[in-house]
Amino acid sequence: MLVTSPITRTLYSHEETVGMHIGINAQLLSFSQNYRNGGVSRYIRYLLNELAKQPGKHEYTVFVNGQEIVEKLSAQHAHITYVSATWSESQPAARVAWEQLTLPSLIRQKHIDVLHSPVNVLPVLLPRCCAGVVTLHDLAFLRFPNVFTRSKRLYHQMFTVRSIRQASMVITVSESTKKDAVDLIGVPGERVKTVYPCIDARFSSAYKDEELQIFREKQGLADGYLLYLGTLEPRKNITTLIEAYAQLRKTYAIHEKLVLAGGKGWLYDAIFKRVEQLGLSSEVLFAGFVADSELALWYSAASAFVFPSLYEGFGIPVAEALACGVPVITSNVSSLPEAGSGIALCIDPQSVEALVAAIHTALTDQTFRQKCSTMAPVVTRRFAAQRMVEQTIQVYEQAASVHSTTQRRSQRDSFVR
Repeated sequence: MLVTSPITRTLYSHEETVGMHIGINAQLLSFSQNYRNGGVSRYIRYLLNELAKQPGKHEYTVFVNGQEIVEKLSAQHAHITYVSATWSESQPAARVAWEQLTLPSLIRQKHIDVLHSPVNVLPVLLPRCCAGVVTLHDLAFLRFPNVFTRSKRLYHQMFTVRSIRQASMVITVSESTKKDAVDLIGVPGERVKTVYPCIDARFSSAYKDEELQIFREKQGLADGYLLYLGTLEPRKNITTLIEAYAQLRKTYAIHEKLVLAGGKGWLYDAIFKRVEQLGLSSEVLFAGFVADSELALWYSAASAFVFPSLYEGFGIPVAEALACGVPVITSNVSSLPEAGSGIALCIDPQSVEALVAAIHTALTDQTFRQKCSTMAPVVTRRFAAQRMVEQTIQVYEQAASVHSTTQRRSQRDSFVR
């Protein structure tokens, strides 16, 4: 555990919230080389890194899974204290038990004013003295329950829905997810704030053409490649992408290979089976989990990036690829047009024909390819880390105000009764 100076207690005024103690449950922050180090883990990491640069007037206690996580983070600041838990990543039930049974007592001990749970779930027994903020990444378990295992569905139905209703404020990662929270859960719109995730600065780094070609040749992809990057699981609609790729090879005789990069998630056997059925084993590369240090290079060297997901809370790979200046094809559903920023080609993800046409356009239309390259800095600014953190701190302060008002009203009602 790292220790900093004592925490200043909370003071409230009608104008502003001063000197709050904010807790952040960062248990799902991971540096493992698998799907656990995916989108939500990077969301937490970027949040902590930027808070260390601009913590505002508040103090932070961050609950992480093990001291080695602290050592790997670059997010060090006098206003930030880390507290380590010791459950194994391979035992999610232990994490759930820690969050629901141990975390509430730590919140009381440390006099935390606002708890932020960056991934969907608050403690059911959140102390009454503490405001709750939860980041809702998506409601896929309600929109597409059939693509989840039974245990995942039950977990989200038990904890995520309750947390959204319980929270003083809900952060959603897109306007689409905000609409889902209001429509599907019934959360009042004034308690939901959209804060877009950020893109790491490294995605705006330009590579020389020679560097990119050397990388392609090293990977055995000298003729270029179409890239998908994300967890291998049903909601990502990868089998439709494989069908479209087979059709592209047949109709247009393209030479680019298809790279499916990302860790195995769940219910992924159909993806490998379809590649074999179509006789594409030599043309489709399963790159596995891509390390953070190589992400920008994989994006930048691609001929085009394809992300035909059926549903996303945001779709950070789409924004990252655009920030690298790569032509992007994605779906016209849920939040993906927001991530596409009016630049990506957005198509019906259920239509193989639409996907074939869009990929062919991305490969051959030089005007579109130049537009993607030119607009990359605009995407980087739109999803800047500084902007995300400033808006997140505003939500913390708003949550404290909402909670204070609710508590006073509850006390008044009790007195009247």
